[in-house]
Amino acid sequence: QRALRVGPLACELDGFAAWLATQDYARHTGGTKLRIVKDLSLWLEDEGLGAEALDEERFERFLDTSGPQGKPNGGVVLGRELLAHLRHEGRIPDAPKETRSTDAITRIERTYEHFLVNERGLSLSTVGDYRRAVRAFLAERFGSRTVALEKLVARDANRFIVRHAVSRSHARRLATALRSFLRHLHQRGDLAVDLAFAIPTVTNWRLTELPKSLPPEKVESVLASCDRNTAVGRRDHAILLLLARLGLRGGEVATLTLEDIDWDKGLVTLSGKGQRREALPLPEEVGSALAAYLRDGRPPCGTRRVFVRAVARTGASAPPWPSAASCGGHWLARGSTRL
Repeated sequence: QRALRVGPLACELDGFAAWLATQDYARHTGGTKLRIVKDLSLWLEDEGLGAEALDEERFERFLDTSGPQGKPNGGVVLGRELLAHLRHEGRIPDAPKETRSTDAITRIERTYEHFLVNERGLSLSTVGDYRRAVRAFLAERFGSRTVALEKLVARDANRFIVRHAVSRSHARRLATALRSFLRHLHQRGDLAVDLAFAIPTVTNWRLTELPKSLPPEKVESVLASCDRNTAVGRRDHAILLLLARLGLRGGEVATLTLEDIDWDKGLVTLSGKGQRREALPLPEEVGSALAAYLRDGRPPCGTRRVFVRAVARTGASAPPWPSAASCGGHWLARGSTRL
């Protein structure tokens, strides 16, 4: 754990690691949580903040700076665990007492989160995105007033999306989150009418964005453009082959770990939506490219991610693996070509 002891949370790491051990987490899961704490500590250091400044709001800011692809899986749960541990140890102030309105919103939010995790089986990162959107929506709609869910109307959700969407894709994500939440309220009996149907679909005009996939001849051209005489070229070639030959998403490539590759059986295991695990055959061409990168291209480092950055990161919140965009995941979408 020596390499993880950095920043203002360095002296808290051992105590939190000991607490994690009492919770019967698998060694790999505990290690992942501690690496996120290290990134959080570096982020606090970059912000000029000490450990005592950590609270729910700053932890959510840390998660948001990681970006949609870099946002750590399980980060929301980790935040609760870490803050509870630090408060129990007297390292940070107790959480401020909530107003009746805030307390009601928190109860609604937690009930909805339980529904998403246990009944919908969504990934924790998606649950976190939905939860933050719902909390902001309810806080804006009711403020410090009593939360009366039966007073919600479709106009409230549509106005919220118009005010807060920063792009077409962001508007779609907000609309999806609010549709899910409003449908959940209707199923629980909190709303007499299912308002989800009243939220219009966000238009997505053709040819306004980069193409979703490339034709086979263009895929081969992209693969041939990698200079496999360099470490970066070998890395990029392996990434692009995973996208093109197995049809993986950029996020699936970015989160691939060394343990996910079974060389003896020729399989690669993916972490899919809803915490599902799926094993796929590893073609010889892809396996050879991965082996070439791992033998002569991947630098020594503490992360278990297969792919790491070629250039040192400039911010603590930047993940040590390439984003989906840098993987070419936008072009080589799932199923675009399986040559």
